[in-house]
Amino acid sequence: MNVYLLYNRQTPGERQMMDYAKRLDAAQTPYEMTDADTPQGISLAEAFDVMGRPAIVVARDDGSTVQVWQDAESFPPPSEISYLAHQ
Repeated sequence: MNVYLLYNRQTPGERQMMDYAKRLDAAQTPYEMTDADTPQGISLAEAFDVMGRPAIVVARDDGSTVQVWQDAESFPPPSEISYLAHQ
């Protein structure tokens, strides 16, 4: 599984994702933090139909979507992301 944390630089969403990333580190969950305005971030957003930022994407190794959250208010606890990532 792959976990992507998408955010926009110099926005409140960047700080939210940095805080969330620390919590994922504590849960020993690998993730990739990506600025949504970079070529890679744009590709990820298009591939997973992400319209809002910050966003969390959990995807299988084959690229299929497991779950997408696009609102920091709806982000699940890091333990849920960890569970999904270790499936």
